[in-house]
Amino acid sequence: MLTSYATKIFTSFDSLSRILENEGENLVIYDDPVKIVIKRDRIEFYVLNEFHGFVDKSSAKLSEKVSYEAEMWLKALANLKFRRFSLRR
Repeated sequence: MLTSYATKIFTSFDSLSRILENEGENLVIYDDPVKIVIKRDRIEFYVLNEFHGFVDKSSAKLSEKVSYEAEMWLKALANLKFRRFSLRR
């Protein structure tokens, strides 16, 4: 399940890069004390700057400490809908 969320996130990486903070080529979300680093092929989770696991297209290895938060963030990011709106004049 987590890997399917990750796949959706990788597919919408360019759209996400318009709304999330960029650090170099990575997208970063700060949800104190959790830090989420989204790369084009891997999503990493840190707690107080300590690595607690990752999810990619084929595997998920997360510590128990971060697993619930990771699932909630992955689900939310994978289910964002991007639409184009035009302004009325």
